[in-house]
Amino acid sequence: MSLVIREFTSVSELIKSIDDAIADLRKILGEYLRKVEELRVKAEQENKLKNILSKLGVAATAPANELNLKTVKVYINPTSEQELASLEAALENINAKLTQLIAMRKDLDALAPLSDLNVKITVVYVDGLPKTILLKFA
Repeated sequence: MSLVIREFTSVSELIKSIDDAIADLRKILGEYLRKVEELRVKAEQENKLKNILSKLGVAATAPANELNLKTVKVYINPTSEQELASLEAALENINAKLTQLIAMRKDLDALAPLSDLNVKITVVYVDGLPKTILLKFA
């Protein structure tokens, strides 16, 4: 869990920051979607090869390249399927963050009228998402 505290001088600055985060996440999402599609093709090809080999009597063995540590899973020379599963999980996480930021951006439109006021804004971010917004009137 990462914790970051940022300060803004106006609501419009905060909204721009969220808009920038949304744009960045969309860009990253697009890049990973391309990688996932490439891996899906590769994984399908590997599965076809495994099916052909199994029909010829060659036994498919489970990969022995997985190491489970206490807090993380390590793959040594991962198969396409293992890499695909990891990237799909990352995509789900990015998409969830993007969905939350878009919803939050819509909610913050209600604060737009405060742009005219002298307001100090402190935002507490947890895992890259704003969790608490503190408005202080000067």
